[in-house]
Amino acid sequence: MSKEKEFLVQDLTIDDEYATISANASVQEAAKKMKENGIPDLVVLDDDNMYQGVIADFDIVTNMVAEGLSSESKVTELMYTIEPVTKSTTVSEAFSRMRDLDVSIVPVVENDEVVGVATITDCWGYLPEKYEDLKGLIAVSNPRFANYSFTLLMSVLYLFFGIFAPLIGIVGYLKAPIASQGGFTATYYLFEARGASFWMRFIDIQGQYGALWLLLSVYGVAFIVLSLVSVYAIFQWAYADYKMIKINKNWQAIGVLLGLLSIIVEWLLFISFDFMDVLRVSNVQIDFGGFLFSVIAVICLLAAVSRDYVFRETAVTTKEE
Repeated sequence: MSKEKEFLVQDLTIDDEYATISANASVQEAAKKMKENGIPDLVVLDDDNMYQGVIADFDIVTNMVAEGLSSESKVTELMYTIEPVTKSTTVSEAFSRMRDLDVSIVPVVENDEVVGVATITDCWGYLPEKYEDLKGLIAVSNPRFANYSFTLLMSVLYLFFGIFAPLIGIVGYLKAPIASQGGFTATYYLFEARGASFWMRFIDIQGQYGALWLLLSVYGVAFIVLSLVSVYAIFQWAYADYKMIKINKNWQAIGVLLGLLSIIVEWLLFISFDFMDVLRVSNVQIDFGGFLFSVIAVICLLAAVSRDYVFRETAVTTKEE
């Protein structure tokens, strides 16, 4: 049985038009050089033109603020150090070094001189089959695209079941009879309550408990905003993963936490109200349909960030030599 060819870095298109910066330069100088050249990374060299590390725009944006560093700080304070590769290094090894550090490029060195850089995106297409995604249940030819599409679909379903359904009146949160309306049962949605011949907005309800109805309306707006931010964060993470772009891993966690908390807090606001006292009625019940839709929304949200367990790469059959 023949083995898959193990490609070397020399098989890649090595970018030999990379830009460098002195280890003595400031972060501000690095940022200006990146802007002038329209590039996100600079290779850091010492006075003898020996490789020191790499500084990326991402490092400047995040680490400088987080560490409280001045723009006059040396680039060596923000750069990341990745062991360079040679042209005879395997693509698998080069890819592993970038993947383990979550960075986008690795310098290529020959005879102690940097001759170019290799990108993680270039390496991806030259990996042997041992790097195929085998975790998922469904075999597809392009699992990265399938995972990305699945995340988008699950995020849209989360928005529909979690937000749009109670917003447009498909399902609600509570059901309760309205004594002043001849005993008709009303369903309480995101911003309003409606029955067979009854409709009112929470913000229009006055009286002793007016502040509570106003709180429901205000949080209803916050609920929509937080959920949209949640989906945006997940989109950012999914797109970066699909394109193999370096991005803060917190986007995924932010998306999940905001999505879950927004739904949980909305339900807590409704069920924490003493509706029997507020509405002066008995038989206040949770809308089963609304609760089911919220559960489905949560499942969709969790599925969106667990998509790696759904798809795997179609196995490639090896051939006899």
